[in-house]
Amino acid sequence: MLSGIWATYRSEIVSEIEHHRNSIFSQRLDRTTFTAYLLGAIVPLVALGVVVERYVIPALSDKDQVLGMIGLVASISILSFLSFLVLRKTTHSTLERIDRDNRRLSALLGASTSLTASDHASDIAATSVACAVELTGAQVAYLLVRGKDPEAPAELFESAGKDTEEVFQAIGDRMIELAEIAMSSGRPAIKNGSNNKGSIVVLPLAGESSWLGVLAVVLAGPTNQLEDGKINALTTLAGLTSVAMRNADLRDTQRNFFSHMTEILVTALDAHLDYHNGHGNRVAKSANRVGRALNLDEKKLQNLHFASLLHDVGMLKIDKSVQQNEKVCEKHAELGYRMLARIRLWEDVAPIVHSHHERYDGTGYPQGLAGDDISLEARIITVCDAFDSMTSTTSYKVAMSQEAAAQEVRDCSGTQFDPRITAAFLELVEQGVITDQ
Repeated sequence: MLSGIWATYRSEIVSEIEHHRNSIFSQRLDRTTFTAYLLGAIVPLVALGVVVERYVIPALSDKDQVLGMIGLVASISILSFLSFLVLRKTTHSTLERIDRDNRRLSALLGASTSLTASDHASDIAATSVACAVELTGAQVAYLLVRGKDPEAPAELFESAGKDTEEVFQAIGDRMIELAEIAMSSGRPAIKNGSNNKGSIVVLPLAGESSWLGVLAVVLAGPTNQLEDGKINALTTLAGLTSVAMRNADLRDTQRNFFSHMTEILVTALDAHLDYHNGHGNRVAKSANRVGRALNLDEKKLQNLHFASLLHDVGMLKIDKSVQQNEKVCEKHAELGYRMLARIRLWEDVAPIVHSHHERYDGTGYPQGLAGDDISLEARIITVCDAFDSMTSTTSYKVAMSQEAAAQEVRDCSGTQFDPRITAAFLELVEQGVITDQ
């Protein structure tokens, strides 16, 4: 609630500052225009009047000629002043139009930045409809999209403005009809309002091989409220929204592929390391909880998750017959790094995998990194990996108890493990959030 009040208050302040700035600029413009008028028209007119009074009028004998000369000078003065007023009005109108265009451009640039940064269709839709209302002053804006069935009508996906549900109930059927017309023709569809119902302007959103949906605005009055500048801005916004929606869909496809490929590799790794089945999943589960306890952002948590699952992927390149050879197995961090670094989807994960056997005191491998030179994600995995290894039964060792493994982690704090991560990890163990299961 407080954030909403502050946002409103801030908006009012910004609006007041903008109004004050425009007012000052307008006053300066008036002074400049008047100065130019004074020097370019008033001064020459005064000079002309002086010349006429001293030299021309005395030379005229006819009274009508004198009055005619005075009338000529007065007419020139009036025309000059009227020209000044026209110039002043034209200048202000031009500046107002430029200011409106600048505001639209600023809104479009802000929307473009937000749309580009959004990963999810819902965020893109919310940004688009909000910008549509800002650009046009519309009563309400909607974004309608098609589902997987291209024959099905577009459905409401997002809205912005006042009384969005009531307006959609009143004119939703007409809007869906216009959406189909716009998508079939590939051009904007416009319907002027009647019987106190709003006017509708619908613009299609282009997909890769078909129309994604439409961006629609509802005006309280007739569509002639929308001058060409607003229509052009809406068209640009619809284009930006289309591109952003397609990119979000592509990123979602990549994430799905990323997840499925990771699952395949983890399954293959478990089969290859039959003595350590489920190790990657358990490490990922613990690492995720430690990462959240340390307030990592979503991007780091995602990298931590996949790096945890794949931290031993290099073992796939080591034959089963030599998996008990410690010196040979030390190569798996380097091998895993090389496997992942060549794949763009895993390029952020590869350095973490590379460093997960480094030690806090610098005596680890493969690079001998120490302290903060080791990525935070790798330091988290180091603790979780060691704990799971100690508490898991394999073909060559018996599992330690959870208490003994936790004590071993505590004893190695500051040497093998980062003390801050150790403290967070042990606290989660004591709370029962991380267990040996």
